[in-house]
Amino acid sequence: MIEASSVPAEASAYIAGRLAELATDQGVRILFAIESGSRAWGFPSADSDYDVRFVHARPRGDYLSVREFRDVIETPLADDPTLGVPFDLNGWDVQKALRLALTSNPILHEWLASPVVYAADVQALMALRDFTTRTADRAVYGYHYDRLCRGARTQMAETGGATVKRYCYALRPALMLMWLNARDDLPPMDAKGLIDGLNLSGEAISAMAGLFAHKRTGGEKDAVAGVAVLDALIEDALRDEAPRPDRIDIGAHPLLGEADAIFRNLIGA
Repeated sequence: MIEASSVPAEASAYIAGRLAELATDQGVRILFAIESGSRAWGFPSADSDYDVRFVHARPRGDYLSVREFRDVIETPLADDPTLGVPFDLNGWDVQKALRLALTSNPILHEWLASPVVYAADVQALMALRDFTTRTADRAVYGYHYDRLCRGARTQMAETGGATVKRYCYALRPALMLMWLNARDDLPPMDAKGLIDGLNLSGEAISAMAGLFAHKRTGGEKDAVAGVAVLDALIEDALRDEAPRPDRIDIGAHPLLGEADAIFRNLIGA
């Protein structure tokens, strides 16, 4: 059985509180905050980090100031005594996020598609999600997931075997590539959503369920033997190497004006 992505209610409430504290300390407004790592993908280990990502907006006056503000907020990765595992909390300014949307950034799409949402201004989230969907370039997405999958496969080959974490990290981009090749819509970020939306064999689904269960109960560095049906799935996804797409010129983008309008609306200009 492929399990849906979830986070314990106590952890979710704690993280929401940490986000509120950060927003106050930094003088920003959190537009949305999500889980971005293996806990959102649906195959966490017991000791997996919490990878919290967010998009924030500063007060309108900050964008009109000669003072320079960083377009990211980063906090040190550290073990969290409440969560019992490392806590990774980082975010992007909405201006940066909209620029990345214009370049068809797959990571931003994943943040907006995460099934684990800790906080959200619903109207802002929906506006950014809609805009990012309409600016998505499938060639850019395909190249991104092709590189991720090939990189994980190469690491497995160079080390003479697979850890359960590396195997899972090769499978998810392979499923992303399969989705992009088989469907017209954009892929979900989580394994269950991907598997439910693809025409996979029962043998492949069962093998993935077993691998994910191993990762949930074991250590991320546990060695695992290759599974023929999963190795074949990865190789099939990588049969045709995705070409590097042309660079997208934001200044010439037909939706630049719309990005500006969304930005101004979100900062109250």
